[in-house]
Amino acid sequence: MTEPSEGLLRRARRVLECSGPVCWAVKETTYRTAMRLPVLHPALFRGLRAGFHDVYGDLEPGAAPALLDGLDLPAGTEHLAERRHVLAAGQGNHHRSPGAWDQAIRSGS
Repeated sequence: MTEPSEGLLRRARRVLECSGPVCWAVKETTYRTAMRLPVLHPALFRGLRAGFHDVYGDLEPGAAPALLDGLDLPAGTEHLAERRHVLAAGQGNHHRSPGAWDQAIRSGS
């Protein structure tokens, strides 16, 4: 397999970053495919973040943690522990789970 071009990677990053409000059933396969390219992991993380915080965001709390745990992210990635906390608690969206994010922050996850 040849390495993806910079243009293709740029488009893939943008799609991942904007994927928050896309329903989980549609984006899960794309997320799993993106896991194969570590260069896309930061963009995938931003997509997972948007999936939780966007008003129309959609994450599957049962499947998203495995993706999150499989990402190769820089040490000290902001709010990574809190994201794990809310997903482990079964919360898939900040707006449908009022207080879950604040609780994760307070718990010092």
